[in-house]
Amino acid sequence: MPPDRQMTLQNQKRLLPSSLFAGLAGGGLLALLTYVHTWCWSGIACYNHGLFDGIGTYQNLVLGILSLLLTGMLAVALQREGGTGRDFAVLAGGGAGFTAFFVFELHSMITSVFGHGYAAGLSDVLSLAYDTLTNHLLPLLAIGLAMAAFAALGAFVVSFFRERAAGPNEDAAASRLLLCSTAAIILVVVVLPPLAAHAMLGAGAIDVNPGTALMTTAVSAERTAPDTLVLTVREVPPASVLDHRKPFSIFMNGVDVSNASACAASGFAATVDPPGGLPVVEGSQAAWTGTGVLNNGTPVDVVAMAHGADGSDLIILNLMV
Repeated sequence: MPPDRQMTLQNQKRLLPSSLFAGLAGGGLLALLTYVHTWCWSGIACYNHGLFDGIGTYQNLVLGILSLLLTGMLAVALQREGGTGRDFAVLAGGGAGFTAFFVFELHSMITSVFGHGYAAGLSDVLSLAYDTLTNHLLPLLAIGLAMAAFAALGAFVVSFFRERAAGPNEDAAASRLLLCSTAAIILVVVVLPPLAAHAMLGAGAIDVNPGTALMTTAVSAERTAPDTLVLTVREVPPASVLDHRKPFSIFMNGVDVSNASACAASGFAATVDPPGGLPVVEGSQAAWTGTGVLNNGTPVDVVAMAHGADGSDLIILNLMV
């Protein structure tokens, strides 16, 4: 075998394990980022779908590209031995990118099959894979090649700087710098947009949909004694959504008992602590005590209503306690 061909095969054998490992890590990172994205945005996306869905889409695009670049960089950085040509490094990066695509697609299929709450098996996954390949082969191939190209670009960048390193120590330092810098950028892109969105929502700088936002309000009711009911505010939307001049409207057995004055006016046999009722503040509580809330075998029908700043009202609790 000619020496050049033998060297080529040796380089390919050396790069294959690192390429596969980097691809597995890259696919896992892409899957992990989908869960992180859902966790970061699920609590506030409903306040302004048009804005936050757009930001989330661009964020996902940037994170996907950065993750693939990192995947390709890792495939080359894992090679401690020098002498690997730039063309082999790009090949390793492309292989890592395509492996990442395969891992991510497999994860998506498994999640799709087992995420519906009914018993599923391997045959369901294989059936979905067959249908996907049959109906969407060309789009999937295009996506896979695009992901491989971004990973190959990351591998090219690392190999470019490694070739210009003065020695093994500088070689390793350049690889670590590129990997750590890319990882840091990914972290910033993950954290900064949702943090800014939360801050702007709290400051009232973002327009929200009051009707949808009211639905995120949560109030619980529990009986702490036979003649005592306690209501607790578990979650409230941004300050600009609720009318904070009005406490929650509370009805028990169809009677308005929102505060001490309402109880006295209706003749409802219960005291309210605090007398002003349940404030529109997360974590606040109010207690109703007396024979009017006594459970003598018949539960009390408790209804809580929130008032929006735009004049809208929404029942957020309807419970027999």
